[in-house]
Amino acid sequence: MRKGPRTLALIGFMGSGKSTVGRILARRLGRTFVDMDEHIVSRSGRSIAAIFAAEGEEAFRRLETECLADLARKRGQVVAAGGGAPMAPRNRDFFRTHARTFYLALPFQVVAARASNDGTRPLLTRPREELEAMYRARLPVYEELGRKVDTLGLTPDEVAERILELLAEDESPG
Repeated sequence: MRKGPRTLALIGFMGSGKSTVGRILARRLGRTFVDMDEHIVSRSGRSIAAIFAAEGEEAFRRLETECLADLARKRGQVVAAGGGAPMAPRNRDFFRTHARTFYLALPFQVVAARASNDGTRPLLTRPREELEAMYRARLPVYEELGRKVDTLGLTPDEVAERILELLAEDESPG
């Protein structure tokens, strides 16, 4: 059996705060932080937009799967997953068995407004209706895989604190 604390994984739609909260959690827990998108960019030597443009979304999703396979071999990290990473059935094992997974929940209008300020997200070129349909389709998977943390109205520090409280509750005896 592998030793060390379980990895913490943050899932949710783009713009939900996974990277920001993940960095705070990693710092507070003294763990390594891994942003899956940054990991893929570093490993491939190309931006996500360049991967999408040259090879399409399917190629990017394959890179996400490879990234999760790498992460599954390690323990004790804090991982900000790409918003679509949990959607591939083959990726779900990582979130179920290799990590304590938390779903950062926000209404579509909030995540859409936040994400629209980021010009590096290829999916934002899609019509708003398509993005909202994608959001709705992902919710059941996020809810199945992660412990839901409602983040509306909370600062990133407050979200991190809430996750730490949930971890402490889970570890306290009976």
